[in-house]
Amino acid sequence: MKGDWKGRILGAGLAGLGWGLAEFMATLFSSVWVERPLALASASLALGLLFSVPGAVLGRGAREAIAYALLGLVSLELALAIATDPPPFQEAAWYVANPLALVLGLGALVGLGLLVRRVGPLWALSLVALGLPFGRARLLDPVQVAHPPSGPSVLLVTLDTTRADHIGAYGHTGAQTPNLDALAQRGLRFDQAYAQIAVTGPSHATILTGTGSWTHDTLLNGVPLPTDQPVLAEQLRAHGYVTGAFVSAYVLDGDKGFRRGFEVYDDDFSSLRSEGLLGSRLKAAAVRRFWPDQILERRGDLTVDAALDWLEGQDQRFFLWVHLFDPHGPYEPPAPYDELYRGDPRDPAHTSMSAVDPEEVAPYLRQSLSGITDVDWVLAQYDGEIAFADAQLGRLVEGIPRDTLVVVAGDHGEAFGEHGVWFDHGDDLYDASTRVPLILAGPGVDPGVRQDLAELTDLAPTIYGLLGLAAPEGMDGRDLLLGGRGTARGLAYDRPANLQARAADPDLRPSFRVVSLRSADSRYVHREAPGFEDTLFLSDAGQGYRPHSEIDVAPHHDLAPLRAQARGLLSGDAQRSMVELSEDERLRLEALGYME
Repeated sequence: MKGDWKGRILGAGLAGLGWGLAEFMATLFSSVWVERPLALASASLALGLLFSVPGAVLGRGAREAIAYALLGLVSLELALAIATDPPPFQEAAWYVANPLALVLGLGALVGLGLLVRRVGPLWALSLVALGLPFGRARLLDPVQVAHPPSGPSVLLVTLDTTRADHIGAYGHTGAQTPNLDALAQRGLRFDQAYAQIAVTGPSHATILTGTGSWTHDTLLNGVPLPTDQPVLAEQLRAHGYVTGAFVSAYVLDGDKGFRRGFEVYDDDFSSLRSEGLLGSRLKAAAVRRFWPDQILERRGDLTVDAALDWLEGQDQRFFLWVHLFDPHGPYEPPAPYDELYRGDPRDPAHTSMSAVDPEEVAPYLRQSLSGITDVDWVLAQYDGEIAFADAQLGRLVEGIPRDTLVVVAGDHGEAFGEHGVWFDHGDDLYDASTRVPLILAGPGVDPGVRQDLAELTDLAPTIYGLLGLAAPEGMDGRDLLLGGRGTARGLAYDRPANLQARAADPDLRPSFRVVSLRSADSRYVHREAPGFEDTLFLSDAGQGYRPHSEIDVAPHHDLAPLRAQARGLLSGDAQRSMVELSEDERLRLEALGYME
């Protein structure tokens, strides 16, 4: 009996060791970035030992213990593979929820058990250790690169929900943004840069593809990038760049197409999905089941930590994208960035918050604003978030080579009472929601300030131009260094029109859109829904823009060319973004405030 127990314990240990080694090899062959493969492999070894206990208890010796342990571990792998839902909007693999796959899997398990008994434990463990990485690794498509890139490395930083007019370089005195200001001082600042849509996922689709929301037809979060449009990372990787991305919110989940072209796409902060080792996948499965709406974002310092760790190991030209979500509500900056406001924000003597309808505020902000009486406190917290993001940008800039091309852009803004919209974005194309910072600095960029119009569609073509690369065909943007543009465009779903149509017919799924065409001194708005009149906003001697109806301006302005241009942008597929979300997807987006 004593010898039997020794054999069982030895067998369990060998099974756990073999599984840990196999998991370690899987990290080496996987395209998924694993920051500390040795540590994770050690965790898998411990997990393998844990699941080897039944083998030690039930087996009659080393060979039987290994057989039981391997059968248990492979059973878990099989169960996870067959039961795991596919990423949103993607077809499931053939084996998911497939009874045939279950039968084949069970047959393989029996075969594994017989193999262990026939060829011996060491040979069986060796075969598992060799086969698991190749069976589970998801390798990137091979790319043939004739020579290393001749252009500089590229750092792209996107600042979520960041208004241009809340940055020091753009004239704001509230937020402390020394790093953005220094970058603008040594680089090129675009004072009139506009997002094409005030929604995070679609706006980043524009940034990465150089196409507007009227071309990629991605109008809501949770909708994947179209597969027929090249993205920056794919193009730069094909020219020899090492590519890495580190994002801070679930809305940029790589399974929606944002990971395309990136050798490393770090969006695993939420633990909602994992392509790593057995332990992390079991954890992910538990989180999906019991806490589907938790930890959907991470603070910018943690995102930058991961990006800097990745940079330490790079000795080649790189394209690095870092997304900072902090300015997005709720506005809760960490200390000391939460101390910009002096006074009591709940003092009843303040009355500025009386203009804010609590029901119109984004749902994710309502709790944090409860009892607040002073709008200035809210603005100070927002400025604090921008200041914190600026500090993280400074860390990134310090960690890259001096000759790196740095591009910083906001993906969209935030409304603070303009046009009756408070602390929200996404359903309008006003300046508050679409005017964003855009700064370039580095090789090939002459310092200065540009007052002509720029779009986020122009970002990708400008990067290609600075790197001396030919831009893919079909982009809506242009290289800004070759000249500015006369019109900045925008297209989004028309929320008021869609809500009105849905109220009239609850079974209707309306998809009316709104188009904005901005010139240097005007903004024309065309709404697709019937019964909504076109509007021309004209500059009013430094007092902002006043709306004028089509009837009012008809004697002085010919709107026919603008109407024709706007209708041309409406030729895309309005239904592409009207997708059915899974319950988990809906819960996660609701937790971030993106669903009604």
